[in-house]
Amino acid sequence: MEKDKLYRLVRRYRDGSITDHELKELKKYIHQETSDQLLEDIFAELAEKSPLPWLATENADEHYSAIQQRINRQYEQAPSSRFRKWPFMRVAAALFILIGVTALLFTDTDLFDRSEDGTDREQKQWSAIVPGTNKAKIVLENGREIDLEKLADNTSVTMDGYTLTKNKKGEISYRMLDGKTLENGLYNTIVVPRGGEYKLNLPDGSEVWLNAVSSLRYPLNFGEVARKVELTGEAYFRVVKKTVGTKKLPFIVQVGDQELEVLGTAFNLNSYTDRIKTTLVEGAVRLRFPNRREEKLLPNQQSIYSTRSGKIQVEKINPYYTIAWRTGSFAFDNAPLGEVLDCLSRWYDVSFEYAVDKEPVRFTGSISRYENIETLLGLIEMTNSIKFEIKERRIKVI
Repeated sequence: MEKDKLYRLVRRYRDGSITDHELKELKKYIHQETSDQLLEDIFAELAEKSPLPWLATENADEHYSAIQQRINRQYEQAPSSRFRKWPFMRVAAALFILIGVTALLFTDTDLFDRSEDGTDREQKQWSAIVPGTNKAKIVLENGREIDLEKLADNTSVTMDGYTLTKNKKGEISYRMLDGKTLENGLYNTIVVPRGGEYKLNLPDGSEVWLNAVSSLRYPLNFGEVARKVELTGEAYFRVVKKTVGTKKLPFIVQVGDQELEVLGTAFNLNSYTDRIKTTLVEGAVRLRFPNRREEKLLPNQQSIYSTRSGKIQVEKINPYYTIAWRTGSFAFDNAPLGEVLDCLSRWYDVSFEYAVDKEPVRFTGSISRYENIETLLGLIEMTNSIKFEIKERRIKVI
């Protein structure tokens, strides 16, 4: 294969724009015994143009050494039929170091197939853990629950004064019935469980994407004073501008004792822990905290509010790492092991038990949220000499 074509395929894979046909073509080339030198040249060229942040740190050699040791262990344990693939294992380490997690093409092939190292029972346990799906329930004002996973696409449910519709994409929206007026104070709550995600179109036309283990309480009639909702967990909002006469109607999100007010903007809120993270993508928002404290955010700024200490921190960030989940990726920028595994825990509906210190180990990179969990944990094992043991849906970190 010509270098220009191979370079284009690797770059398109890293950028997430590769087609199925191109991916098959790239994998076929990668597993040729003579592919390693040209691949190394391409990886080096890509890395020079967009290196990972930690490559310039004093710990870079340690990261590379850890990866090499992990691959060496895989090689020593590999059956003889797989020895011929060893020349590429050296390239695999270089690929991870130079390009990042997203470029680890070999992870969904048989290079690191752990089923040969463990029992059939263990492999079945890994296979039983699948990525999250589109699932949630709506809790009505009267306590009735509607399981959205069981509600067929292109289906409407008629209530007193409005209809709730699930479109062909699985998204939920509301429409008021002709001649009907809803009284203020009627609320619905959407609840997204572990292993789920969901998109909701609010009655005012604003869009909300909810991550796993999240909920949003919202009125069916926003009224003429303000549009106010209550969030737990994590959600990405795209708020439309609304007016009543000449008055702009603000949109308010209550997260614990933090209140966020916008007029029309896009932002992400994460409140899984006692540190509420607000990330602004477009527009402007005003944050209110206890004791009448306020902060205003501009695009590409993030505020971190500690509900325990009351401390507020505002910094400029790359929002990609915060909002990648909405477009189907895990993305981490120097994130500690605990934060990474917490994300996996919510998405794959598993629990982790730690026998190691989870803070010193950090990760940078991104990968699809729809990869199998064994692949993701395999990457972590490669980079930091950490191992995982599975028992049903409990995974021990050793």
